Amino acid sequence: MWRRGRFSLGFIAVVLMMMAIFITGCMSSSKLSWSTFVGAAVEKNFPVPKEANRTDSVLNNSKMDYVHYSFSGLREDEGVPEPYKKAITEWGWIEKVDENTGTTSVYEKGKLIVQLTIHDDSFTVLVPKIDERVVIQGMESSP
Repeated sequence: MWRRGRFSLGFIAVVLMMMAIFITGCMSSSKLSWSTFVGAAVEKNFPVPKEANRTDSVLNNSKMDYVHYSFSGLREDEGVPEPYKKAITEWGWIEKVDENTGTTSVYEKGKLIVQLTIHDDSFTVLVPKIDERVVIQGMESSP
């Protein structure tokens, strides 16, 4: 009888330790990490947090390319978090504050433009396409 009780207490202790480890892991994973960045799917020179998960994208559209990432903890009303702004600047991008609208921030690097829109628990990186078509003028039909 005594062995059975000791086994039960040991089993309960193991279960409680496993639950504590699981809860601690869940709590730490919900914390946003701004330490590691990778290039965005639509513009490899624009950083996105490594932990962000790509959920949707449109590539090779004639007017724009965009990718949507889920990233728990972002808040639309708080805008771009400071650690993310710092990483964007460190990657060589300059914010064009006068072109920002609502929750969308505009960044420029050389001739490239990127629009970053923050949503609740997600964000979108959009790259507008520059019209590279050359209009040929002076082509008249001959009689």
